[in-house]
Amino acid sequence: MNPADKLTAALWEADRHVETLTEALAEWDRFPVGGWDALEADRGRVRLVDQLLFRFLKLQDAVGERLVPATLAVLGEPFEDWAMRDRLNRLEKLGYLDVDNWLAWREVRNRLAHEYPDQPELRFAALLAAIDAASALAVLYTAWRRRLATEGLLGSGKAQ
Repeated sequence: MNPADKLTAALWEADRHVETLTEALAEWDRFPVGGWDALEADRGRVRLVDQLLFRFLKLQDAVGERLVPATLAVLGEPFEDWAMRDRLNRLEKLGYLDVDNWLAWREVRNRLAHEYPDQPELRFAALLAAIDAASALAVLYTAWRRRLATEGLLGSGKAQ
């Protein structure tokens, strides 16, 4: 698969996640929840949170595992032997992302993996941090995609 096709595939995948994530974030904002107990009492809200977290994780994977290398490839960067941090640093220099934000989102992701059964306030704080990170990641992806289009890097139009 050539670099343009890899970029098209990465955008196709990320588009699906960001679309559903954006819808879920809008629904979350319409009906705020006051705490963990209130959240757990509403099964519909629990399903919404599941969707938010799932799409946040999937968008993060799509960007990190596919869009980062695909973007570097269409830009002609020799990234294949670079560590992920070097790839992120290069994209930051090119104006596509902020490395500190990316690393903070990864930390949020790691916090989601831990359960605190006797500390609902910690679980709720981790959830709120993930929702904030998901919103910021959606904004980043949208700007990244727009920039690729503006710079004419989307190729034959399949990913537009």
